[in-house]
Amino acid sequence: MDYKISVIIPSFDGIRGGNVDKLKNQLDTQTLKPSEVIVVVGVSPNGKARNEGVKKASGNYYVFIDDDVILGNDSVIENLLKPFLDRTDVGMTGPSQLIPEDSNWFQMVSAKQVPRSLFPVQKELVDSDMVSHMCLCIPAKLFKDVGWENPDIISGTDPDLRHRVRQAGLRICVAPDSWAYHPMPETFGNLMKMAYLKGRNSADVRLNHPELVLELDSGFKEKFTPKRGLLYREGRVLLLILYYLLTFKLIGLMYALCYLSGNFLRTIEGNRQVAK
Repeated sequence: MDYKISVIIPSFDGIRGGNVDKLKNQLDTQTLKPSEVIVVVGVSPNGKARNEGVKKASGNYYVFIDDDVILGNDSVIENLLKPFLDRTDVGMTGPSQLIPEDSNWFQMVSAKQVPRSLFPVQKELVDSDMVSHMCLCIPAKLFKDVGWENPDIISGTDPDLRHRVRQAGLRICVAPDSWAYHPMPETFGNLMKMAYLKGRNSADVRLNHPELVLELDSGFKEKFTPKRGLLYREGRVLLLILYYLLTFKLIGLMYALCYLSGNFLRTIEGNRQVAK
């Protein structure tokens, strides 16, 4: 099969502290080099930025990479593409997720306590919800057939795209022998700010796009439940907080509380706006 790979990197400033250039250099040394690297600068939200990149892309496979990511080895792109060439039931692939080897002690501890921060390197193709826009590969035709990215939502593009790919009857898999490094916030304050903003963004999606309130799993699964009821979701959060308390995982506890506070306050604001 003849194939061309377009790498699309959304970025606020096109620099990200020098990481964008570092990522470009890594892409140039991959065993399978992309045909083009498109950096979309200053477009938000990220879903809209990715769509803008796709409009410029000429490849028949798209690889989306966040601008703060570093590839783990020289064969990531090749390994992400291989499942599509070997089989017909895969719709989207991604690498395992690790944190950089030079992370500080706080980043190392918080990565173990904050959900969806780590996923171990695999030796075979596995179904997982841990494939995200951190780094993913999807056929161009499929991406367009399922409706592109949602350009309006601040949060939730990962589960939204995964859900639509699965609705097309295709699997979403972590590719073997491939990983990427995605850094955690360097300080406690920055991590709590991230949690608070994620909580607000999640509430914003629930208020304005309730159909996009979708499940997020972090392990190995062959079957995925796209939606859960509100009581189930709230009960799960309470159990998670109880787990953090009983195991003295204080960073995870504070992360959950900051997330909930952001979610609660944005919900109150939204209800007031509706009342007016």
